[in-house]
Amino acid sequence: MKLFTVAPSFAKSIVPVLVFSVTLEFFGCGSSYPAPGVDGKKYHYVYLLVEPVTSPKLEFKDAKVSITFTIDDAAISYTLLNLTQQQLLVESGAASIGIDGNFIPARNIQSLYSDSVHGFAPILIGPRGYLQDIVIPRTHIFRNDDDEWVETDLFSTLDSGTVAGRKLIAKNNGKEINLMLPITFGEKRKVYSFAFKVGAIKVVNPNAEIPQKQRPPAPEL
Repeated sequence: MKLFTVAPSFAKSIVPVLVFSVTLEFFGCGSSYPAPGVDGKKYHYVYLLVEPVTSPKLEFKDAKVSITFTIDDAAISYTLLNLTQQQLLVESGAASIGIDGNFIPARNIQSLYSDSVHGFAPILIGPRGYLQDIVIPRTHIFRNDDDEWVETDLFSTLDSGTVAGRKLIAKNNGKEINLMLPITFGEKRKVYSFAFKVGAIKVVNPNAEIPQKQRPPAPEL
């Protein structure tokens, strides 16, 4: 089974040969809210990492890995550092994301624009190496009838200009998103369990720029 590798060192002077690049880029339309044809207000969710540790900065560290998360409307991006002197395998293709207790298999950077989520090898990280990756519920990204890739928000972010829409969004305050991420160290496999709690929901300024998302470019059809 072929494994994908990432940079074996943090040193900027070293240019590693990559079998597969997992570097995320920023993409976004750069316009402002409200978008054309969208009624009502846009909302931004502020998350806290609450398990296995509490961190407003969405950071986790143990003796083997250090992980920093970023959560946008639709997906969870993360940078994972291998703190050990051995190789490890990140099975982000086998990760799952729980929303309201409903766990959905995740797509990662390898399968993001694929017709399948199966058959992708774990990502190999060398000693002191790092990985930038993204996970999104499998059913939350799809190609529409216009052959455009569309993403579904983890929680609703538009109220449609209705009282019911505002109440629905308000009910998400305090809810959690869970991430199950398997990592193999040598012969031992550990499934890391993370929980992110909605700590606040803020109305987005209508004149604010739409934040860019960390995504690889979609392949041309």
